[in-house]
Amino acid sequence: MGVVRPFRYWTLWMSKRHMVTLHHVVTVYNDMFYHMDGIMRPLAKKKTHWKEDLYFAVKFARQKLSKYYAEVTPTRRLFLISAQIRDPFRKL
Repeated sequence: MGVVRPFRYWTLWMSKRHMVTLHHVVTVYNDMFYHMDGIMRPLAKKKTHWKEDLYFAVKFARQKLSKYYAEVTPTRRLFLISAQIRDPFRKL
């Protein structure tokens, strides 16, 4: 449960907001990376089968998150924020 706790937190936090939230995207990504790194560090040396599986699952999730984070360029970030400001009730 501890592995997915930040995913749940940020999902619920974003879904409860009725205002612009796109400017928080970098904070969310950084928190997720920090959490995943913290999970992977102790699991890297474990030899129990389920812990190895968990390590590779988190590693894959981190790679996927990195792919999405790479697409959040400063230009795109400004575009997304400005689009959200124009219609704040639709969560792009």
